Amino acid sequence: MKKLLKKWYFWTPILLILALIALIEITNSSNSTLNPGEKNFAVLDTASITKVFLADKSNNRVLLEKTDSNGWKLNGKYFAQQEMVDELMYTIMYVTVRNPVPKSMYDNVIKGLAGFSTKVEIYAKVHYINIGSLKLFPYEKRIRTYYVGASAQDNLGSFMLMEGADLPFIVHIPGFKGFLEPRYSPLEIDWREHKVFRYRMDNIAKINVTYPELPEHSFELTNPDNRNFTITNEINGKLPQIDTVKVINYLNAYTDVRFEAFARGLSDHEIDSIRKATPFCIISVIDKQGNSNSISLLKIKVPEGSTNLQGKELLYDPERLYGIVNGNEVVLTQFFVFGSLLRYAEEFLPDYDSDSKPPKFETLL
Repeated sequence: MKKLLKKWYFWTPILLILALIALIEITNSSNSTLNPGEKNFAVLDTASITKVFLADKSNNRVLLEKTDSNGWKLNGKYFAQQEMVDELMYTIMYVTVRNPVPKSMYDNVIKGLAGFSTKVEIYAKVHYINIGSLKLFPYEKRIRTYYVGASAQDNLGSFMLMEGADLPFIVHIPGFKGFLEPRYSPLEIDWREHKVFRYRMDNIAKINVTYPELPEHSFELTNPDNRNFTITNEINGKLPQIDTVKVINYLNAYTDVRFEAFARGLSDHEIDSIRKATPFCIISVIDKQGNSNSISLLKIKVPEGSTNLQGKELLYDPERLYGIVNGNEVVLTQFFVFGSLLRYAEEFLPDYDSDSKPPKFETLL
């Protein structure tokens, strides 16, 4: 009897381990999300995705990694545009095979994918044991690898090929009229966040708005406690009274301020000229932790003879400005976005007469 018990104690743990290994193999092999086949491009559980790698044959690389705060880091050094990431996740979830590539197009499509395509690698958090609601032993695994090529001839889908497969497909999103490859852009600049200012009022310590050619209108706004605001002009000194409601509304205008686009297509000489030019306005914000962000705004000259809707000559673009963010990136901005930040010191006076306000910039009207 004792011998039988000893054998039982010896073999039971071994049998349990072998059963556990077999169970893991069975559950993993039966999990369709990990064995997509050559046409199952979609990943339904996008919440489990931890990173996406995009690369093309020109050595462009994009690595999107989910952060602990559910944001996304870009190539380990920037924050990614959340809207772009959301669109990519939507595409990954709903991408659907429309039809296989016709035999008559096969060779050309394969050549196209070999020369001009974006490789897509999708990684997700999976579990060694995944049975219904029982999920144990998580780890990161590459769950999809496929290639995204050019648009189909009707522009209502894109060519895609699963890694290791022989047959490419025309893939689309049902109900969406268009092609998909722009959503898988391997260009870093396409994914970079456009944020300039993003602050809650209670985290703003100080704002400086400087007009280099109009110093009498510049100001420094301090916010020590969200109540006792001060506004000071370097020439006229501290404003004796201020309209607190105006100040609060102004501080809240910094909740989400973005530039329109990176200034692509400009030559090095043009970029250098922009950097050396005198800004129209410089806005800087210091938060309660002492961190600062700034943007220098510069007017954009328009072709000679340009006029507004009333026929008055225009010297500068009435809708856009160049911006230099934190002394680094040259970007395009919109008056529509930054107009609420372009205030003069005297505008915060309780008895300020808006009819006497000098124009800050030319308009279309």
